[in-house]
Amino acid sequence: MKRFTQALGMSVALVLLAVPVAYAGSKTAFFVTINTTARTAYGAMGTARNSTDAIQNIYCRTFADATSGESVRCFANSAAGVYVSCYSYSPALIRSAQAASDSAYLYFAWDASGVCQTLDVLKGSHLEPKAP
Repeated sequence: MKRFTQALGMSVALVLLAVPVAYAGSKTAFFVTINTTARTAYGAMGTARNSTDAIQNIYCRTFADATSGESVRCFANSAAGVYVSCYSYSPALIRSAQAASDSAYLYFAWDASGVCQTLDVLKGSHLEPKAP
């Protein structure tokens, strides 16, 4: 019986060693990427902030005043030094920008006049948080 128990214990140990290692969760870096031909920019604010270069950034700013009302302007600067921005008075795009956290992923697209056409804000546990 003792031999059987030892064999069973060894079998269980070997099975446990064969089980894949579990990780805490996926973590993804999204560096600022700009395509001036397609007029798109995207990246995660945390990744840009934590990058080793002192150039890349991506963000959106909302603004309001009594004369012109509310607006949003999005900006991106890649590590290669490519800079783009767009603006919009669309309430839907303004709400999207206001929903962004400080480590959100942003994707925006603009037309030939520089008017933002799309703003995608993604918040998730897989995104890199900003380091101090």
